[in-house]
Amino acid sequence: MKVGYIAPMSIAAVNGGLRNQALCTIGEVKKLGVNTQEITPWTSIENRPPDLVHIFGATVENIGIAKNLQALEIPFVVSPVFFSNRSASTIKLSINLELLTHFLGSGIRSDFSVKAQICQMANHVVPNTLEEASMVEKGFSVHSSAITVVPNGVEKRFAEASDDLFSKTYGVNDFILFAGDAGAPRKNVHMLLETANTFQTPIVIIGSFADNEYGQKCRKLADKADHVQLIKTLDHSSDMLASAYAAARVFVLPSYFETPGIAAMEAALAGARIVITEKGGTKEYFRDFAEYINPNSKASLAEAIQKALAKPTDHTLKNHLLQHFGWNQVAKQTVDVYKQLCP
Repeated sequence: MKVGYIAPMSIAAVNGGLRNQALCTIGEVKKLGVNTQEITPWTSIENRPPDLVHIFGATVENIGIAKNLQALEIPFVVSPVFFSNRSASTIKLSINLELLTHFLGSGIRSDFSVKAQICQMANHVVPNTLEEASMVEKGFSVHSSAITVVPNGVEKRFAEASDDLFSKTYGVNDFILFAGDAGAPRKNVHMLLETANTFQTPIVIIGSFADNEYGQKCRKLADKADHVQLIKTLDHSSDMLASAYAAARVFVLPSYFETPGIAAMEAALAGARIVITEKGGTKEYFRDFAEYINPNSKASLAEAIQKALAKPTDHTLKNHLLQHFGWNQVAKQTVDVYKQLCP
């Protein structure tokens, strides 16, 4: 079976979860015998099309290729990578109202309608969580028979990480850590920085900030706290990032939502206690083994971090993730979906 893979061009500039999801999926399905092809704008597939295409991200960047695949009668699956704090009924109403205005001559399209169209065109949709699946079914009007939840995975190498490299390089251990796209407002790093003086424990932020209003706000907050250390983005494959996870006592993802937060899964394998947003299906992965926060409440964040700091060492979450969310297991579930479409 030959499968083509498409991801938004934007992942080349953001070393985040979607890029990791795509790369790890491709790497693991190869081991199961799938002939993989990474499709770029410079790739022609019209003369030698793959049997199937897997699109990562139901985004406006991918709407054109989705239409072309449908026209070429090449089946495709999509990992929508979608969550909204709006209800499914509100999303559906918004899309229906947009359709009405479209008939009246408006050319404006919302993110919701673009995502809905891609999911409706897809032969199968593979969301990461049950919450995301419900949004796709009820908000985007995709039949449940065309939806299979395939979880995100985590690289088992993080379970072997050592704190030595990071601790010796930066002179800090047992700290509160955030690692990710710190400059993205959705990650809510500013709220973590606003609570910094609640703790005497050092805080480390790994992730770059753009020179914009949000980035300047975060840097000013960090400057006000002597125990906050800012470190530019580390490559996902670097030993330093894995060592940072192992050196941290608590890993925090205070985002407005996560689907489900691969960085938190990696940090948990390395031994960090986890504090994470309650939004986006995170509880399906972290169960009762993490502290959950309301991303709109500084008090909720501060309380959760205090609880996590006080927790004794416990490998229950690490073992749970290793047992259920290794990329090899995720790849098998992914290939099962491919086989439904290309027996």
